[in-house]
Amino acid sequence: MSLAACLIVHNEERVLLRCLESIAGWVDECCIVDTGSKDATVDIARAFGARVQIERSLADDAGRLLDFAAARNRALAMARSEWILSIDADEVLSLRRPEAFRSLLRASRWEAIEVKILSGGTQWFLPRLFRRMPWTRWRSRVHEWVEIQGATRRCASVCIENRPDKAGKESAAQRDARLCAQQLEEDPNNLRAVFYMARALRLSGQYIAAIPYYERYWRESDYAAGRYTAAIGSAICRLLLHDFERARASAMRAHRLDPRLAEACCVLGDASLGLGRLDLSHGWFQRAMTKRPPTASKFAHFVDLSCYREYPASRLRLIDQALAGELSRASTSP
Repeated sequence: MSLAACLIVHNEERVLLRCLESIAGWVDECCIVDTGSKDATVDIARAFGARVQIERSLADDAGRLLDFAAARNRALAMARSEWILSIDADEVLSLRRPEAFRSLLRASRWEAIEVKILSGGTQWFLPRLFRRMPWTRWRSRVHEWVEIQGATRRCASVCIENRPDKAGKESAAQRDARLCAQQLEEDPNNLRAVFYMARALRLSGQYIAAIPYYERYWRESDYAAGRYTAAIGSAICRLLLHDFERARASAMRAHRLDPRLAEACCVLGDASLGLGRLDLSHGWFQRAMTKRPPTASKFAHFVDLSCYREYPASRLRLIDQALAGELSRASTSP
């Protein structure tokens, strides 16, 4: 089965070769749309053997992409292979079971394969491998999604890891806020844009502004995994604003929605700690330690892997030290 890698790039000379080397040997063609790079990006791509189209109209005067779906559709139109791998220049492909990779592509019953995405200690799944069908199109200005009408298969052994290098560029949070604002101006009822606007504002430190977007998504969405993540996001914003009671209430909503996950337990532990309840905090972090990260067949929207061992363990050590200090002071007081 033939496989084409499709990329959109702009000034990616620091990371592009690393990405291309990770897919070498697995793809039959490489289709790249460049939005007007001023560095060696195009030379690197062509030296690798990629076909490159330069489309400056897809970006503004500052080189910022105007519409991710439009750019990805240009790259998709260049492809001739049956299967498409969508990957970014600052990402790296890895295969835990290489022998199973081609057999997945040969399985005629799948139209798309959801692969594991890793970024900054968080994991989720997206259909980055899909068949090129008559209806295959990317949608949405940012956090774009590809239209799939057939069966999908989730595969944890195929992983795409994000290793960003944003030096001298617009940050991902700034980009998302810019494009989500445009989407919401065009369609105020776009809940996907509401969710990602909330996330962009939180990641850029605008916690007060992020909360109404998270709360709106919680109220209006019927997607359980997204609602869990929205409740956690709202709780984290309130936690960082030292509004511990409301942080606890929001995290409890998430915990009730899916008690199998550890993220809510960790936020509840931190909120209890902020309220001075070391006993409750200890209990929540202990509970987090009993959880296991979701498997490929059972997962939340975004999974923070640190919440399943590293973070609660560090907080428990801190609480144990504080409790030991209280006991020592009590034993020496008159």
